[in-house]
Amino acid sequence: MGITERKEREKQARINLIKKSARIMFQKKGFEAAKMEEIAEHAEISKATIYKYFKSKDDLFYEMMQEHLTKLYKDLVEIRTRQKDPEKTIKLIIEETYNFYRKYSDIYHLVTGLKSSEIKKLLPADKAGNLKVIMASNLKQLELTLKDGIEKRIFRRIEPMVGAVILWNMFMGIVKYQENRLDVGKKDYRKSTLDAGVDLLLWGLKKR
Repeated sequence: MGITERKEREKQARINLIKKSARIMFQKKGFEAAKMEEIAEHAEISKATIYKYFKSKDDLFYEMMQEHLTKLYKDLVEIRTRQKDPEKTIKLIIEETYNFYRKYSDIYHLVTGLKSSEIKKLLPADKAGNLKVIMASNLKQLELTLKDGIEKRIFRRIEPMVGAVILWNMFMGIVKYQENRLDVGKKDYRKSTLDAGVDLLLWGLKKR
């Protein structure tokens, strides 16, 4: 490995460490209450090192959220464009979103815990607007899948966006309810309840 490549890897490792520590502190204390000093302390680096890569706490928050939400968006688009069966596509989109939630639970809780008006207060208009577009694009994949199913006469005729919102709210509701019931050593019902909920909604959507 050359010197340039090694330095680039070390740089990326520091950036990833900063983002990981920021995710933990933002979830633990909230975005506004979390301080850069605390993020630096958790990462065991100096505050100056953070500012070497991120201009501000707003910039760090935005880069962290934008990176993960864009990755989810690309994964959901790939599922929707690859799959031709709308019913299976919805199940795969929900499953991929669940995998995202389990892998990046801190990001998920930050996203779902912030109101649109709060994001506008926390970030500059252009960055808040971009995050809003990405989040709306993720929901759009459900809407487009429902529309496809209606056009193929698989699903009954409903407003696709309304159906997408219902699916998304079902997802959030089940996750939150089952999280509150989690107990050490007890069975985890999050995935099984979510699967049952999706099956129930799809049963209701199907034409008969």
